[in-house]
Amino acid sequence: MTLPKIHFDNRSVPFALLLLLSLSFGLLVSRLGFYWDDWSSIWFYHQLGPAGVAEAYSVDRPALGWLFFLTTSLLGESTLAWQIFGVLTRWLCCLAFWWFLRALWPQKTTQLIWITLLFAIYPGFKQQYISVTYSHDWLIMAGFFVSLGLSIWAIRKPRWFWPMMVGSWLLAAYALFADEYYFGLELLRPLFLWMVVGEIESNPRRRITRSLLYWLPYLIIVILFLIWRIFIHISPRGQLMIFDLLQTNPTAGILTLVRTVLADVVESSILAWRQVFIQPNYDFLGVVYSRLYWVVILVCFVLSWFFLARLERRSEIERREANRWVWPRQAILVGGLALLVGGIPFWMTDLPITLQFSWDRFTLPMMFGTSILLVGLVELIPGLYQLKVIAISVLIALAAGLHLQNAYSYRYEWVAQKSFFWQLSWRIPGLKPNTTLLTAEWPFVYYSDFTLTAPLNWMYDPDNRSHEMSYLLYTLESRLGTWLKDLEKGIPIEQSYRTLNFSGTTSQALGIYYTPPACLRVIDPRTDKNIAKQPAYFQELLPLSDPNLIAINPDQPAVPPPEVFGPEPEPDWCYYYEKADLARQRGDWQEAASLGDQAMNHTARLVPRNAPEYVPYIEAYAMTGQWEKAREMTIKSLKLAPAMEITLCETWSKLEVQAPGASQQAEAIIALQDKIGCKVE
Repeated sequence: MTLPKIHFDNRSVPFALLLLLSLSFGLLVSRLGFYWDDWSSIWFYHQLGPAGVAEAYSVDRPALGWLFFLTTSLLGESTLAWQIFGVLTRWLCCLAFWWFLRALWPQKTTQLIWITLLFAIYPGFKQQYISVTYSHDWLIMAGFFVSLGLSIWAIRKPRWFWPMMVGSWLLAAYALFADEYYFGLELLRPLFLWMVVGEIESNPRRRITRSLLYWLPYLIIVILFLIWRIFIHISPRGQLMIFDLLQTNPTAGILTLVRTVLADVVESSILAWRQVFIQPNYDFLGVVYSRLYWVVILVCFVLSWFFLARLERRSEIERREANRWVWPRQAILVGGLALLVGGIPFWMTDLPITLQFSWDRFTLPMMFGTSILLVGLVELIPGLYQLKVIAISVLIALAAGLHLQNAYSYRYEWVAQKSFFWQLSWRIPGLKPNTTLLTAEWPFVYYSDFTLTAPLNWMYDPDNRSHEMSYLLYTLESRLGTWLKDLEKGIPIEQSYRTLNFSGTTSQALGIYYTPPACLRVIDPRTDKNIAKQPAYFQELLPLSDPNLIAINPDQPAVPPPEVFGPEPEPDWCYYYEKADLARQRGDWQEAASLGDQAMNHTARLVPRNAPEYVPYIEAYAMTGQWEKAREMTIKSLKLAPAMEITLCETWSKLEVQAPGASQQAEAIIALQDKIGCKVE
């Protein structure tokens, strides 16, 4: 008995897309969190409710705010729910794109599926895991594609003309006013209408007239949007710079614009897909994820090949065109034009389209043209159908592997974010209101200091329901010289964050730095003057940082919100260090010494990688008369970092005066100082 040969048709496409997206973006959803603008959206929801989120987005995208109102009301503050929602909305967008393509080229089957799969797995956009933010982009893009499809199906199905056209107008208007990203692609609509009208109207004049009449309502929508965007609701997101560029020097401006357009088109198409052939950093991924990377590539290749090789090809076999080059050329034309107009919103505002965070978000509208153009070029290549299937399957599989690498990068950052905020809570259990945290050499990638201001306020002022922020986080690399005029005391700090406001001063600031694997450190002018390996701006921050702003014994110690960060992790080296450093600030030397004993009695993994982290224990042991332990900690610190000489000498000079029983230990102290290299007088 022979088994029937398996074939797939259009009904299987949604399931194939969902499986591909799940393998590419869904494997690590339970290990991912909030990043970048996600933090602000969820914090607005937490502090002000769904209506507060809508109000916050009224600053630049009021229509988008009401979509946030609906989604935050449904999904709340769950990181897992938002990550799953991000994958599902991408799937819906791919389905809408495929549906539009079927309206435009109903005679094609396999080529449209190729285009849709490549669109789904496009490697240029790598911010999928910023799920709160981009799930809305996928929904808006899906609405835009549905609008395109409705305008075409309305012509093909006259019985449903008016309902479809009205629905198309509404969706087109919402997509434009909610997110200007797709403004350039909207300009392709008259081309699509002209193509479809040409199938039923052979007279060139009537074809043009009819196409323009169908397009007229959309033209009115575009004009209304431009009037609103330029003259009524001037968004702070991006000012229109193109006119200034052309007025200053028209010839140079045009040449600059042409170079920018060509470079961005190449970046978002050729260079975007070139990424899939670059070998991953196996040291970064580790053994487990390196193996998973290859498993995902293999599985995606086999499944893609199996699915694509068994697609029913009735349209190609039974209805072959007289000239097989017609559709590829048409696809290349549409894809190329889509790339040339897709970046208009960014070229007009002088925003770069690159493949690096966070500018890769501007590749979203370029996905449209890139996927169509790529399949059009593949179809131009003479050869067996199966060879093309293998080529498409290879691209899909390698892109899936790239997205898994990217997911691991986001997972790594989520671990670092959680570690940072837990360490912050251990070291700073309370913080006086209107305090600004200042830092430099930040280890995060998918963030801005504004967005991390959100969890900072959430943690230290969880019951705040007002429009006033109690705390602010500034990274000096991005804020010094702009929002923060100088690093001197008494300089006002006034900061707006959409609809929220912060008011403070540099006289009420606390310096911190966090450079993993080292633990978070509070800058203390009393103890850190000569610390080894000083980070950027350390000396400038030293006189500004005021540890007295820390509430060392608050009634309710700050805790990272458990609904987001989960339960408190098991104690590690940094847990004991932060607690001991806080005990040192309180002057509770017995507690600090006890924490040192607990840290030293744990497994070997509780060994610091940063020599200054021994100092609180050195002081605690000396202040409690445990001189031998203090000496042991000193030698360990010196072995870990010989540059610790100055810090250790300063520490022992203070202990020689302050520690009880130091006079009885004078000879031992002098011998130790001599071993360290101190200049003992």
